[in-house]
Amino acid sequence: MFSGTSDPTRGRRTDAILATPVDRFSGPFRILELGSGPGPLTERMLERFPQCQVVALDTDPVLLKVGEVALRHFQDRTTWVLTDLRDRDWPSALPFPQFDTAVSSLTLHWLEEREIRTLYRDLHELLRPRGLLVEGDFLPVRPSGKPLKRPSRTKVPPRGTDRNSGGLREFKDQWGEWWDALASASSMRASLRERRVRRSGP
Repeated sequence: MFSGTSDPTRGRRTDAILATPVDRFSGPFRILELGSGPGPLTERMLERFPQCQVVALDTDPVLLKVGEVALRHFQDRTTWVLTDLRDRDWPSALPFPQFDTAVSSLTLHWLEEREIRTLYRDLHELLRPRGLLVEGDFLPVRPSGKPLKRPSRTKVPPRGTDRNSGGLREFKDQWGEWWDALASASSMRASLRERRVRRSGP
């Protein structure tokens, strides 16, 4: 589904996330995905771990709708939740009180350091004993220039030339075309309207 707008930096990051031992749990297990977007990582996890159930969170109703429609063949194992991780009561939107794993990819760098610290405290309460937090992101830095430490030990290859490559520029062009196509789809009108309302603020 997502090959038409493939971010050239995504492949190795996703592979690193999927290489973590999230399938170490015996029997079915729950994954909380933070900032799922339209579900490219969601799809890979559902395929890779047939016993998992994913709760996918995002603040964008359009991206959630796209993911819900595209991955409807996984509807019995996927729950899509519209919420904002910056809201203090975001855990109240979850359908389950606890999870075995929390996963994010290129999400938490959008948050301020204090928001990330609060989020980590929330995740500590949401994760079961021996639960995992798997984060694939580029680390923010403090004003001193020192990186903000993360609890994850899985390292993603450095940015290198990938993020300045022609492939990434092409992806950005395709991403714009993708949004143009969504804007013309009648089935997306309600989600697009809700997106505008949420972005306009109170």
